[in-house]
Amino acid sequence: MIPAASFSGKRVSLFGLGGSGIATARALIEGGADVLAWDDNPESVAKAAIAGIATADLRGADWAKFSAFVLSPGVP
Repeated sequence: MIPAASFSGKRVSLFGLGGSGIATARALIEGGADVLAWDDNPESVAKAAIAGIATADLRGADWAKFSAFVLSPGVP
């Protein structure tokens, strides 16, 4: 995995926690980002939480607190 170091120290929201979303979240975290992720599928959210990825429903997010929003490559 290649860490996404350009997001180091930044708060990033991510939507989509399938295989590519989990990999994206891990790359962001390894690069030093503070990631908050969500998916409409409860099983995907549970898998992400087990993997140590912070999750919360982004519909109520305060978007002013995020530096970036990432839409997982697997989201149609």
